[in-house]
Amino acid sequence: MSLGHRISRIVRANRTAAKDAKQKPTDPIQTVEQAHRQQLDLVDKARRSVADLAANRHRLDLLAGEARAELDHLERQAADAVNAGDDDAARAALRRGLAVTKRLETLSRQRDELDSQVRQLDSNLQRLETRVEDNGIRYQTLKARHGAAQAELGMQDALTGSGQAAAGAEAAARQAELEARRVQAQAAAHDELSWTDPNSRRVEEAFEELEASSAADRELERLKNRHLRD
Repeated sequence: MSLGHRISRIVRANRTAAKDAKQKPTDPIQTVEQAHRQQLDLVDKARRSVADLAANRHRLDLLAGEARAELDHLERQAADAVNAGDDDAARAALRRGLAVTKRLETLSRQRDELDSQVRQLDSNLQRLETRVEDNGIRYQTLKARHGAAQAELGMQDALTGSGQAAAGAEAAARQAELEARRVQAQAAAHDELSWTDPNSRRVEEAFEELEASSAADRELERLKNRHLRD
């Protein structure tokens, strides 16, 4: 098989699969459920983002606290140097203090900017959580209504099937009754015909019974006459 023919087959297969996917009906409940899961994922990502920013703000607070402590230490060093008459040591401590002051200002500015971002993200997160919670309640309501509708539809199908089964059973019962009547009529006809056939066993039994009854009557009459003579 040539490469071009293989490519043509793959393209046709992909087109067929895409066409089938377009024609396949979508379940609205599954669509809503998928959208709700995506919203929950977004809430989780937003929470992690707020937590990360809050952690960074805390680290800046720690660095700023260390800078303040270092600045206080340098100011004490400078004051001690002045009291000791050591101007060079005082100048060195003050120069380091200026550098620490700039660092503290940068840290404070970054911390304030980060704190503003955390507050804004936290406010957005609260609104997002409220919206997702409302959508979750709406989704559960839709799911419950859909389940109730499916149950009602199943009950209607069951009732329809039960009615059809009952109708079939009733028809079968009528057919069985007709068959029983037919068999009874056939048996009665056979019984009636058996009396019309002189060679039938039933007629022979009837004659034998009649002859036996006559013989018994004659024997009874004979016994009575003998009894009278005695």
